[in-house]
Amino acid sequence: MTGGDGGSGGVFTGTCTESRPTDRRVSGSGPHQVVVETNPDPGINEGTIFRPADLGGGAKYPIFVWGQGGCSRDGLSTEAAMAEIASHGYFVVADGTPGGKEPNRDLGGGGDVLLAYVDWVIAENEKPCSAYYKSIETTKVAANGFSCGGLMAAGTAADPRMTTWGHTSSGTFSPDPAFYNSIHTPVLIVTGTADSLGAHENGARDFQNISALGNIPVMMFAKVGADHGGDLWARNGGEFTQVNLAWLNWWLKGDEAATGKGALVGASCRFCSDRSWQISSANLP
Repeated sequence: MTGGDGGSGGVFTGTCTESRPTDRRVSGSGPHQVVVETNPDPGINEGTIFRPADLGGGAKYPIFVWGQGGCSRDGLSTEAAMAEIASHGYFVVADGTPGGKEPNRDLGGGGDVLLAYVDWVIAENEKPCSAYYKSIETTKVAANGFSCGGLMAAGTAADPRMTTWGHTSSGTFSPDPAFYNSIHTPVLIVTGTADSLGAHENGARDFQNISALGNIPVMMFAKVGADHGGDLWARNGGEFTQVNLAWLNWWLKGDEAATGKGALVGASCRFCSDRSWQISSANLP
């Protein structure tokens, strides 16, 4: 589809390529039905979209981009987690195409890929010919990822459009002062204490170094006895995803109730009273 120029003095709206529904049927615990789509446009053709089915009703959905574990490019590899987040009102792009068999991404790279997804979604929001027109909250953007995908998310940290980012069963391999100094938004770290690939130690080191900056809100949730990835593949993405979702609700939607900030800190924090979680925080508002 092609947009016009908006009339005399109008703004050119560009062209639109219709997204293609997949045959994947997913759901989450949130109020929205979830659609899984792909799009052949450059900038998005390497990703899988999970988004609320109800667009155009005046609601605006924040953007969440996700990097896959193992540097995989299968957009469905953590589909339960992605569907859960989308069902609560987020426009999600997971790296990789559905069942994708492309060569894995380079370890430590891919931040530019996640940012290209952000570029595309923001551009679509401004095109009257797009199915996503005026349905995206373009000022609220988050990134996260599992294992290698967490390093992809770290590659978005310096981008001024980011509202928050984090990593799941991941972390830098050694201290990097230049990287830490580039961080300007709140950070969430989720790990398992029995991580067999060393991600718990990497995540803890990132937590300490980010905490030391003194001005960046950061939290670390470590599930006692959990291995790499924890329960990401459980129903609705498991508790790992519930932590991530509460964090997104807090920072992208301003939710301070038990479904957002209240789930993570304070008297109503359900994770705080659960001894199977070790929780660390610094610089919180």
